[in-house]
Amino acid sequence: MVSVDGVWAAPGLNLSHWPGNSTPPDLKHDLSTGIALRFSRLAPEDQAARTSGCVAICNNHYDTDGVCALLALVDPESAWRHEAALLAAARCGDFFQLPGEEAFVIDAIVSGLADREHSPWRDRFEGLSDREKHEVCTHELLERLPSLLAGEVHEYRELWDPRLADLRADLMDLRSVPNDDLVHLSLSVWQGAPGACSSRAPGNTCFDPGRHALFGSRATDRQLVIGPSASAGGGTTYRFLIGTLSWFDLAGPSPPPRPDLQALAATLNGLEGTKSGEAVAWQHQSPSGASPELWFGTSEFPPFSEHAQSVLMTSGLEPTLVKSTVVQALRTAWVFPEADDETDSD
Repeated sequence: MVSVDGVWAAPGLNLSHWPGNSTPPDLKHDLSTGIALRFSRLAPEDQAARTSGCVAICNNHYDTDGVCALLALVDPESAWRHEAALLAAARCGDFFQLPGEEAFVIDAIVSGLADREHSPWRDRFEGLSDREKHEVCTHELLERLPSLLAGEVHEYRELWDPRLADLRADLMDLRSVPNDDLVHLSLSVWQGAPGACSSRAPGNTCFDPGRHALFGSRATDRQLVIGPSASAGGGTTYRFLIGTLSWFDLAGPSPPPRPDLQALAATLNGLEGTKSGEAVAWQHQSPSGASPELWFGTSEFPPFSEHAQSVLMTSGLEPTLVKSTVVQALRTAWVFPEADDETDSD
């Protein structure tokens, strides 16, 4: 079989940017969609040789890059016509970047159509497992994706319009606050101002920009978000996100190695006077995940969440201390090249 955008025990040709992939070197691309597009442009005899014995095309999960990659294989002419839009949507989905609002809308439609509560196809999901639901969505999208890429998205406005409004507000929030980029560590630091509390998402913090706004505003792989408390009691909220660029197998340069989130959480808990496992403490997701996070608050936080309002609590640590602790963890993970100590002797 031809396995697309994933890595599992599948025989045959693998077209994927996931870690551990066996994609042929000449087809490498940052995105599985780009890999599939390169395969689709091979001469027919070359394609036949590489897929000898393959009788099916398959994927083991549902997301935008996977669906876009499948389109490149099953309907290459449509994929070629909309190549720029196809790659932009895949980049928005897998890297949380923002090539444009059109890409964000496509990604919102793909994810929204599989939502059991809000999808216009939700009645069709009754009694289906998640795998069966995703099969329905994938087959339907392969028929509809070319028209969506051409801009015919109004039928699904209820899926993307609220999310686009939130994105625009998030971007406006980011433009209004200080930002500090530590390019060599692939880190961006954002700090909300106490007087700029937003009523869009009431909670324990005044500042909770979404991950698409964060990774779409900076090319860095790590984002530290510092927010003032929304209550009179004071304190500060913290969210530290690690992007997917340091997880996928990129064709180009990769970000520096990831920090040890478990050790970082332990250090911060020591400074805070809290312990791992407490109801409110410094928490972290599995460092092996595609885009793990660290935060101060409660523990239940699904991976890839756009916002963090539901889990953030106010910490007593000063922003300068948290920032320096995070920076030290990043420096510990990456050994900087040493300068050449040799000197010329004349």
